[in-house]
Amino acid sequence: MKNLFTYFIFAAFIFTIGAYSQINPTEKNKAAEYLSSKGEVYFSFTVFDKARVIEISKIISIDKLTGETVFAYANTTEFSRFLELNIPFTVLPHPGDADFDLNMKDSPAEIMEWDAYPTYDAYVAMMNQFAIDYPGLCRIVNIGTTVQGRQILFAVISDSVNTPQPEPKVMYTSSMHGDETTGYVLMLRLIHTLLSSYGTNPQITSLVNNSEIWINPLHNPDGTYRSGNSTVNGAIRGNANNIDLNRNYPGTDYYGTPSLQPEIINFMNAAGQYYWRLSANFHGGTEVVNYPWDCWPRLAADDAWWIRVSRKFADTVHIYAPANYMNEYVNGITNGYAWYYVHGSRQDYQNYYRHSREVTIEISDTKLLPPAQLPAHWNYLYRSLIGYLEQAQYGINGSVKDSLTDLPVKAKVTITGFDMDSSEVYSDSLFGMYYRMLIAGSYNLTFSAPGYYSKTVQNITAVNDQATVLNVKLRPITTGISSNNEIPNEYRLYQNYPNPFNPVTNIKFQIPASVETSRWDVLLVVYDILGNEIAVLKNAKLTPGTYEVEWNASNYPSGIYFYRLTAGDFSEVNKMVLIK
Repeated sequence: MKNLFTYFIFAAFIFTIGAYSQINPTEKNKAAEYLSSKGEVYFSFTVFDKARVIEISKIISIDKLTGETVFAYANTTEFSRFLELNIPFTVLPHPGDADFDLNMKDSPAEIMEWDAYPTYDAYVAMMNQFAIDYPGLCRIVNIGTTVQGRQILFAVISDSVNTPQPEPKVMYTSSMHGDETTGYVLMLRLIHTLLSSYGTNPQITSLVNNSEIWINPLHNPDGTYRSGNSTVNGAIRGNANNIDLNRNYPGTDYYGTPSLQPEIINFMNAAGQYYWRLSANFHGGTEVVNYPWDCWPRLAADDAWWIRVSRKFADTVHIYAPANYMNEYVNGITNGYAWYYVHGSRQDYQNYYRHSREVTIEISDTKLLPPAQLPAHWNYLYRSLIGYLEQAQYGINGSVKDSLTDLPVKAKVTITGFDMDSSEVYSDSLFGMYYRMLIAGSYNLTFSAPGYYSKTVQNITAVNDQATVLNVKLRPITTGISSNNEIPNEYRLYQNYPNPFNPVTNIKFQIPASVETSRWDVLLVVYDILGNEIAVLKNAKLTPGTYEVEWNASNYPSGIYFYRLTAGDFSEVNKMVLIK
């Protein structure tokens, strides 16, 4: 039945392309063959009006724009819509089809020559071996599975990898386009280099000590292993559903209604959970650092910072690479929209919806690079890869805490008259740490959080490639949970202990003997940071005395919680922190 359905879809497509007179019949047949065998076709066409490219890019997946020549991919549905434009096109050899030996390896030891591609099973084994070999520095996190059930794996690297620390999370991913594989092997090599050089290389040791590094070498394993787990030959751009993952995020210029793919849903969930402060997404097909925005002609609030950081990445590469490497566009860098319009990119999603800082870095003109060239590309790039991650340490950073309890506060950090389009950042709820990467200058920072008086600190100086530490304490107004203490000297709600805690803490309270009623209705409730009731610890009539209640938070995530004691007209709230 499935084969019959495929036949009808293919026949309908052949009929459709026959309706357009300007389309070369030979190109029709080539397109049909690729769509039948791969589910996507790679092609080029000419557009003299760049404004028209914006409209075309909403139909198909543009790969790059060189002068007036557009290189693009399309699945069957997208290509049918493209044909309605009646634009002549040329079908190109698919970049994921290799005519050379890919030197596939099926064991971690063989891969560490770094001039070969791993089989999928070898990749999974290698990632797990990192954690086995370096248990104090590395753990592996699977954020979910793909359409075909393959794992989306991150290596997490830190000097105390199993214990949360007050340091920024930084993140790299590669090969969300499955046929762009140079970054795949380079990310594996970067993981190995960070782990094996820790303690001997001062720069790497400092980076690992002062940040939590997340590296996902292969974001689209279904696309890369389209032909099966034993080879990357035949890799495609899209996922198993032939969807371009870097066009599948909720848009920023308009939200749209994308049919989110499993790979995207998994990543969005992880981004919400881990709050990566600085990140990069590695691609292939050209050589350039592409900074925000992809979808907006207006410049980002941090445009000057982006240009500097991108320039530093490319210029460092130029010192170690041949003269013709990463030298096009603006000598190796470009504003995304100035290059060509993209809706639904991960770069824009991370920067707008997650208040992160992410670039897209294209690292090889050839998408499926001959494996013998991988070591050379590593030598071109690895210093820049390490240097970019260090940027999370710079700018203005510090902690935001409650002025009464000294507990961390999740606060919004805004630069007055500067921030726009979600460029503000947030402190985390575990440590109250914020990180605001900035171009050198003087800034006024406003800190605000629900239940606290806002605070503005003026004329704070940021220095390029240095950190300015600014710790702030906010004075509470209310927690957002009503608190009315009419008789403060008669009741007592003690601070829980331990605090912070994991996963059990004790809450102690006192009902004084001076109350007129022998038994009092007492309610002890736990709330999350948004004021939502999540647990009732005590709801009973109690006689005067001192009571202690245990709360087991095993089923709750790390973060700030509040607990409120209510007895008659008395109500009091305290804050506690769960760290897992």
